[in-house]
Amino acid sequence: MIATVPSPLADKADVIRGVTFSKGDAVAEPRDGYTPVLRAGNIQGHLILDDDLVYVPERKVSEKQRLRRGDIVMCTSSGSAEIVGKTGFTDRDWNGSFGAFCAVVRPKAGKCHPRYLFHYLQSPRFRDWTRNSSGVGIKNIRKSELDAVEIPFPSPDEQRRIAMILDKADAIRRKREQALTLADDFLRSVFLEMFGDPVTNPLGFSQRSLGSCSRFTSGATPSKTNPAFWVGEFPWVSPKDMKVDTISDAEDHVSDLAFEQTNLKKIDAGTPLIVVRGMILVHTVPMAMTARDVAINQDMKAILFDKDIHPLFGFWCLKVQHEHILGKVDTAAHGTKRLDTDRLGEVMITVPDDDEQQRFLTIVRKFNNSRDVMTMAAAKSSNLFASLSQRAFSGDL
Repeated sequence: MIATVPSPLADKADVIRGVTFSKGDAVAEPRDGYTPVLRAGNIQGHLILDDDLVYVPERKVSEKQRLRRGDIVMCTSSGSAEIVGKTGFTDRDWNGSFGAFCAVVRPKAGKCHPRYLFHYLQSPRFRDWTRNSSGVGIKNIRKSELDAVEIPFPSPDEQRRIAMILDKADAIRRKREQALTLADDFLRSVFLEMFGDPVTNPLGFSQRSLGSCSRFTSGATPSKTNPAFWVGEFPWVSPKDMKVDTISDAEDHVSDLAFEQTNLKKIDAGTPLIVVRGMILVHTVPMAMTARDVAINQDMKAILFDKDIHPLFGFWCLKVQHEHILGKVDTAAHGTKRLDTDRLGEVMITVPDDDEQQRFLTIVRKFNNSRDVMTMAAAKSSNLFASLSQRAFSGDL
């Protein structure tokens, strides 16, 4: 790629603000005369168009606010810096719109390749820019800021070439992720066959509520104003790390000083973790097992099971109840999703005898040996995509 002079986004695309509506305007189910509206939780690299929608009167939605093929939907306002700037690509016309916490970047005809622009807006370079977005508490990207952000636009042929390469790498990455999902489905099926659904307990196993057979440990965030807390090698896990079943490292690390001078606690290896606050809870309750000692942030809980429940068995008992647990998520006063500890504590845990637990865990461990190979393949494809993206927008691809 030949180095190019960056252009303001406004030269190549229109930025369209989302639909503004009051709480009283919106309904949760489809209704005649109403239009479905996406929210930030629907943006996951791709767009989730069939779940967690709200519906507003059609008169609230202008023609330009209706999604079109090639639109790029972006979250522009959130309490989380990790959520602001997330994008999803619209690969088909859809009779719906997007809410006020979002915006659409709509490439101008003949001005740029939509998939090239989409990949740039997902690149580490652009995500670094979004993390510096305005606002204390609630983070915002203003329309004027998006219009002015400078993006390298090479020739149309070069944009097409880069988009094609990144699309292929992204397809490989997604296939690897899908293979891991199928692997998880296998173990879920094994658990349900051996022990039944814990929600209904059809096989009549002994059960205890999670709150009565475990205790929760909270996390914390050491002050960012003290750099000495953040120069260590001890993994500090936050929701952005909870994309895998096994946590062996984290994006951020803390020093021993953070444990000595703050209320941060160490969590032992072999402990289940769960996210209890954040917009990810709109559609997913991330859970994982620690493969090493870690620390966690305040949006998460560690679950310490009593001695008669093996932590890995307890983890799977929770994991197979994901949809049930997701149903316990509500909304905090400031709009963030939360999983209240008391409500989480109501979840029932099946408690078979130790031999039966160990029988299941033997299957898990054998299967995990194969799963590790799939995980490595997924990590390699993800790293390849990140490397190609970095090179593409640095002029080296």
